[in-house]
Amino acid sequence: MIYYISPYRPDRNIGKTINDNIRQLNAADEDWIVHTDQDVLFLLPDTKQRIETILSATTFDILGAVTNRLGINSQLVQGAFNITDIKEHIRIAEQLQSNTVAEYHDILAAFCLCFRIKTWKQLGGFAENSLSFDSTFSIMAKRSGLKLGLMTGIYVFHLYRMMSDNPMMAIHHLLPQTPCVE
Repeated sequence: MIYYISPYRPDRNIGKTINDNIRQLNAADEDWIVHTDQDVLFLLPDTKQRIETILSATTFDILGAVTNRLGINSQLVQGAFNITDIKEHIRIAEQLQSNTVAEYHDILAAFCLCFRIKTWKQLGGFAENSLSFDSTFSIMAKRSGLKLGLMTGIYVFHLYRMMSDNPMMAIHHLLPQTPCVE
C-alpha cells in the first residue's frame, strides 16, 4: 500500500504533523509513505503510477524527486528555478520522465519524500519543532546505513517561495505563529 500525505498544522511543527499523520494510518511496516509539501504539483497524469512502479521495484530505503525550486542544488533541474510558465514545467517533466533512480549521497528534501513505515520507525520519525526535520531524517538514515535514491525521472513543480527575491531567507511562513495578545 502507498499512502500520499501532505499534512498541515497551524503551529507549523512540520515534523510533528508528518509523524501524527503516519501514526493515524495504521499502516503495515512494508507500506510506503509519499510525503509532499503543500506547494508541490504533480505535472503529468501518470506521475503517481510511475512513482508506484518505482517503489514496488526499488532497493532504496528513502527516495526523493527532482524539482524546479529548492534551497539545495542537488535536487534541482538546472535552468528551471525562475521559470514561471507552468507549460514549460510540464515540458520539462515530459522530457525527464522515466523510472530511473540514482544512488544519492546528499540530504533529501521533504518536498517529495518516499519511505517505508519500517524506515520511519527505525529512524524514530521526524524531528519535531525543527525546520531541518528532513535534513535530520536523511542524516540519521545515512548514519544507519540506509540507502538514499533520487528519482531522476520524477519532476514535480515546487512553488517554493516563488514571490520572494531571496527564497532562502523567506522563511516567515515556516516559523511558529505567536499567539495574538489582546
